[in-house]
Amino acid sequence: MSWGLFKRNVLRQTNPNYNSLNINRVAKIWADEYDACVKRGRDLINGEAVQSGNKQIMETLFRVALLKGLSTPPGVNFSLPNEFGNGVKAYWAGAPMNPFPIPLIPAPGTIQNLVVNSNIVSNVGVWPLYPPLKPVKKQEIMVNMFILAAIVHLFSIGGFIQTTSLYPSAPSPIPAPAVIPWTAYIIPPAIPIPNINFPSADGSEPAVIQQPDDNTVSEVGPTQEYELPTDGLDGDSSFTDGLDGDSSFEDIVNTTLGDDIDDIGDGNPINKQIEEFKKQLVAIRPDCIKN
Repeated sequence: MSWGLFKRNVLRQTNPNYNSLNINRVAKIWADEYDACVKRGRDLINGEAVQSGNKQIMETLFRVALLKGLSTPPGVNFSLPNEFGNGVKAYWAGAPMNPFPIPLIPAPGTIQNLVVNSNIVSNVGVWPLYPPLKPVKKQEIMVNMFILAAIVHLFSIGGFIQTTSLYPSAPSPIPAPAVIPWTAYIIPPAIPIPNINFPSADGSEPAVIQQPDDNTVSEVGPTQEYELPTDGLDGDSSFTDGLDGDSSFEDIVNTTLGDDIDDIGDGNPINKQIEEFKKQLVAIRPDCIKN
């Protein structure tokens, strides 16, 4: 899964037993891995990915958060995932999205979208905050806490797609500017590692992707076959696999979390924390959660 890859990369690169680290290096690792992770995602409705966020500003604010953590006296409440939220929100401020694929759902009042003129994130969303917790003893727990907050946060960001679309008219439709609002951005629950078998010369056998059941390349085992998708919206099979058509808040969060992110420390159950985060989002942006 994409967040699982984020977690493994952060833990591996920030392991003090194997790397010579300083605050600048740690901030860069977190910023690089977050940027790479969200670029594997899509907005929930139209399937468009972020083109370039404000990574440099995010890295700077991550560095500030790490320095604040070092300077906070023992016994004073401090949560690094909460502080990292400032950097993540800065990353999304005015971030341009890719102009493709062209949204299949027509803009309000139109019958077809012709081209995307711009797609900008206009709402940086709500970064959910953890209550005061005991300092975590394992780095993995802190990474898990960040991932859970990041998944919930992405559900609350949004923007506007400016298109040229066709408006109904007689005798023929008229092209004119239109606007499509969007909310929620998700990271695919799995990263496909394809081994493409090309179609047969006579066309009798379609192209397929063979992928290990556990989405790894280190083991040889049974494979699953997927016919290559033909339409742009489902071009990334990992984008929709696992959701089973359910795009409710709980299902998306639980699906994208993955099985290897199950501990956020201090005896705090993940499901309980998700419900608390949901309340925080609804209190500030009730429009972003529609179950």
